[in-house]
Amino acid sequence: MSIYTITYYLKEESHSCGCGDSHEHHHHHRDDYAITGNIKALGSWAHFMPTSFLVKTDLSANEILEKLKEFVEEDDTIFVTKVDKENVASLTPGVIDWINK
Repeated sequence: MSIYTITYYLKEESHSCGCGDSHEHHHHHRDDYAITGNIKALGSWAHFMPTSFLVKTDLSANEILEKLKEFVEEDDTIFVTKVDKENVASLTPGVIDWINK
């Protein structure tokens, strides 16, 4: 089983409501539930930054990307990289402990 960092960026949808600078209504931006739910389904996970997860899985980085790319749009970004637990550092409490479990 390997550990991967998965980082994503979902580009916000542009709008043309003609509202100018006055915003007396809300604009709906895409929800990241589809991508986060599918990241969590890959295996044991830790959500350590707003758009980054650590995942323990038997899948390869390419297999992870293939599974997740159907939940993003053309201008979105996903980055998957294998974590070398012998050479990792973090200021986030508990991340190193989670990696070494």
